[in-house]
Amino acid sequence: MVVIRGFEFSIREFAGSFGDFGTLIPFTIGYITLCGFSPNGLLLGIGLTNVLLALIYRLPLAVQPQKVIGTVSLAERWPMSRVLGAGFSVGLIWVVLSFSRRFNSLLGRVPSSVVRGIQLGLAFTLVLVGAELVAQNLLISMALMILAFMLLRNRYLPAALFLVFFGFAYALITGSLNIADIAIGLSLPQLHIFSISDMFYGFVYAGFAQLFLTLTNAVIATIALVHDLFPERTDVTPSDLIANMGAMNVVTPFVGGMPLCHGAGGLASQYLFGARTGGALLMEGLMEITLALFFSDSLLAIFTSYPEFIIGIMLILTSLELGKTAFKEIEETEASVLVLTALFSTAFNVAIGFVAGLILYVVLEKDLITV
Repeated sequence: MVVIRGFEFSIREFAGSFGDFGTLIPFTIGYITLCGFSPNGLLLGIGLTNVLLALIYRLPLAVQPQKVIGTVSLAERWPMSRVLGAGFSVGLIWVVLSFSRRFNSLLGRVPSSVVRGIQLGLAFTLVLVGAELVAQNLLISMALMILAFMLLRNRYLPAALFLVFFGFAYALITGSLNIADIAIGLSLPQLHIFSISDMFYGFVYAGFAQLFLTLTNAVIATIALVHDLFPERTDVTPSDLIANMGAMNVVTPFVGGMPLCHGAGGLASQYLFGARTGGALLMEGLMEITLALFFSDSLLAIFTSYPEFIIGIMLILTSLELGKTAFKEIEETEASVLVLTALFSTAFNVAIGFVAGLILYVVLEKDLITV
């Protein structure tokens, strides 16, 4: 283990850097294969963002794909320029909001029961997605999950590292990945341009809904989790996260990077698998930049060969870490708000769950109904 100015570089931190791959890999594969993204620009955008965040905050403040834009664009097979335009338009709005002095106080008024309900809803959602993936190879998934549970706190072979290596070994053994497909070669990023119509269409059909999802999961829930896991870091504020997301989404589209945001799920996952400092984020970012610059031609074969049931196991383990924090410091009278928020978030989406939880909270506060 090496510690340099608050950055820890160890097997545990390295394992933690793989923690958010459960959500990153599926979108990465989809953007490359369905929307025509270049592995070079896509991973370079993620890698540069991770490195800068690590240097600024020295925390495993994970970045993830924007899920509304990603889901709509993959389902409808948007061209790459439209995806970039959607991400850029949302980024512009976050830049403007980051200068609002009243935004921190506004977010601070959101009831903790609603925030915790969002976290629990995300945990439920991750379980459902993970269960669907592991069902494809149920027997081997159950055995691996038991092993992963046993290795969760292991300092020498952490669970995430075991799962990642097992997944690539499985791909090689089953023949879905061939060593000959992996080659080294320098690949420099290209400048990508998108139109005003790309921005407008992308925002109207996905970006607007993304704003509400980002507000809840990437800002409110993430800040709550940061203060839970790192109580001494009260200096990290909602405005910081908003400014981060604004900056990353007005810059990375020009190198072909996917729309990005923060996320409570990514932070919970990296923490679960061992990340405690910015070292995990720094190692992940440098690894992504290296892959982008020297293995771009090989990445499609690598990503598409990775077994989905391994990703499912990682999502399920992450959901447990995220869900167990949901009931912290929640009074019995607030439990109904938490549960309703979680159920609506799971059944519909996080934005609807957020609104439903707020409505119930206001109704209960005014004693209009009793629970």
